[in-house]
Amino acid sequence: MKENVIAFFIIIGVLGVVGALWYFYENPALNPRLDETSYIIIQKWDMPPELEEISGIAYISKNKIACVQDEDGIIFIYNLATELVDKTIDFAKAGDYEALAIVDSTAYVMNSNGLLHKIQNFMGPSFNGEQFQTPFSGKNNMESLTADTINNRLLMAVKDKDPNSDSYKGIYGFDLDSKEVLMDPIFKIQLNDPIFKLPNSDDDGGSKDAFYPSDIAINPLDGNIYVLEGKNPRLLILDPQGKAIGLHVLHKESFPQPEGITFAPDGTLYIANEGKKGMANILEVELKTD
Repeated sequence: MKENVIAFFIIIGVLGVVGALWYFYENPALNPRLDETSYIIIQKWDMPPELEEISGIAYISKNKIACVQDEDGIIFIYNLATELVDKTIDFAKAGDYEALAIVDSTAYVMNSNGLLHKIQNFMGPSFNGEQFQTPFSGKNNMESLTADTINNRLLMAVKDKDPNSDSYKGIYGFDLDSKEVLMDPIFKIQLNDPIFKLPNSDDDGGSKDAFYPSDIAINPLDGNIYVLEGKNPRLLILDPQGKAIGLHVLHKESFPQPEGITFAPDGTLYIANEGKKGMANILEVELKTD
């Protein structure tokens, strides 16, 4: 009898392990049967209706991600554990809000026309708001923002027309002390970089305007810069000096419109999909390594 009980629990344990592996790595609801994917979707959180047009995310603490959506001047604090919005911060009137970055207790939100909102003490009972009009405008279409705290600046990437050149999309810096943008790009995403070359193609690289950044984030473990594209879902990785070192194609079955990206301090990667082509969500993503 004792041996049968032990055998029963061993079988249950094995089935539990197999079930967990299936859920995280083979579950078609998370990872559709796609060939040559360079990533695994670990977990998915479907967004509530108020975040259907989620456009920017920033990790703030364990299980909590700050979010903005592109119509309302509101920061939503989404709880990954409860799958609920814990708090909302109304910081401005309706507009086209596309990107979000957090520096200590201050939130920064970017409009597509280059208007930057600074919200000090954004999680407190009261907050102070300021606005800065950067040199960018709607024709540049600014959708990217991240905190580069080591260099005391914010980084932002041009989505559409770069103000300096048609051959690259610049990543520019907003100095947190001077509150100014240096119009010489810190990094350049060269549109003819061979990394954009399609397999089995004679093209030397991407054509003009072939990459449209929708958000940007810095991996805290290695300092690499991750640039997300929503129009043609891809994830470009630059090293800390701005050299392109990796490109992941994101299949539209799982990434219909990726608009936001952020990292937890331990390097966990989160990507948000806007809901115009399905239900909005936040995905925990693990990139495969060679």
